[in-house]
Amino acid sequence: MNLKLLTLILAFAMSLGCSVKEETHSSVELADGAYLLADVAMTEQGEVTRLQRAQMKIYAHDRYMFAFMHETLDKPDVGAGLTEWKDGVLIESPIFNQDGPLDSLHFSLNIQQVEGGFLQSIKGLVSNGHTYDMVETWDRLSGQSSAFDGLWKLQDRRDDDSDFSQFSEVKMIGGGHFIFSQSFIYEGETQQHFGFGEFSIDAAGVATETGMASSFADFAGKEHTLIMELVDADHFNQTFRFSDRDVTQSYERQ
Repeated sequence: MNLKLLTLILAFAMSLGCSVKEETHSSVELADGAYLLADVAMTEQGEVTRLQRAQMKIYAHDRYMFAFMHETLDKPDVGAGLTEWKDGVLIESPIFNQDGPLDSLHFSLNIQQVEGGFLQSIKGLVSNGHTYDMVETWDRLSGQSSAFDGLWKLQDRRDDDSDFSQFSEVKMIGGGHFIFSQSFIYEGETQQHFGFGEFSIDAAGVATETGMASSFADFAGKEHTLIMELVDADHFNQTFRFSDRDVTQSYERQ
């Protein structure tokens, strides 16, 4: 089976929120937290092909976000939005992707909780004349929740000497982990980036983000320190050093 074809099929299914109906559903709602994709099994006429890639998904406070690098298009693939459980099915309503805001989309995901994570299944996925059954295996990551858990959108960025314009960002925090998706113009060209990793914060508001995967080449494995302030239940500020200067960003809960 052609790997590029499978990659396109997989990305297509993820972008649709896995909207194919199943016959059986989980009777227990999925716990909030961070999950890492272990693998994807694609089955066609009894032939199973497994794919692996760096992808994280976070659920917190009826919100979700996922991000990964699209192998074929060589650009970030991101989704973020609202969640609701209905008759044992998880309904995801994306309000952002890597290209900006979305509206009026609702997709059903069939979830089966297993020890250490969950399975997400699609039966009868039709693409390019082929019919596939797809099962994603997600492993739960350990980590502590915080007052910053949830989905946030950048409202303001204060950077006195920035080379960027039209900077936008969506950020998700939950289960001791984070995901971000950014878009900005640099030297006349639109840039899109994502990153995810571990998140912790102390009582003084000093947060540490440790990169796990990103479209930035030097991000994975590095620690980044931020000063975070929860202004109120729906707003927070974060300040960090970038190119020997302080940058402050303000976010609003979505």
